[in-house]
Amino acid sequence: MSEPRKLAVVFPGRGYTCSTGLLADGINLWKELGYEVLPLDFSAIPFSRIGTFAEAFDRVEAAALEQLAGVDLVHCTDLVFFSKSMGTVAAARCAARLGLRPRMLPLTPLPETLDLTKPGDRVMGMAVGTADRYIDWHRVRAFCKERDIPCVIGQGVGHSLADKNDPANTEAIRQQVLALCRPL
Repeated sequence: MSEPRKLAVVFPGRGYTCSTGLLADGINLWKELGYEVLPLDFSAIPFSRIGTFAEAFDRVEAAALEQLAGVDLVHCTDLVFFSKSMGTVAAARCAARLGLRPRMLPLTPLPETLDLTKPGDRVMGMAVGTADRYIDWHRVRAFCKERDIPCVIGQGVGHSLADKNDPANTEAIRQQVLALCRPL
């Protein structure tokens, strides 16, 4: 019998790589929990020259699918898509396109992420700041409440989920987000 395979695929956002902030901390925790980790890289996408979110979503999805090609995602005993911002859209799109049902942990989801998240999807939690400029945090909170999804609300923080003026607030948000990273 083959060894159980636990894999966390990490979908970064625009300007937010897998080597910084909550994604880096999450990667370290997933590894501690015994998961293989596949951090995706969208740094080759020229976001500054892309005119619309729709085009950016298409480019990020294509880059993610290219990086996932050849990776055995079907035979994982636990597959997690850990994502941030634009990566939350790519994660949801890739799951649908590949016919997968991973556990999802979207940080700072975008409105399109919520539109793509269907009843029965395996969402471990979401996190959003009360000053997020891309989505109304009330919408995320209501979405999560309606579906019984844990929701971390970062008071006074924007899309980065970091408080430059209050490191203790940033650390509290970090701890709440990392508490959502749980093995099956």
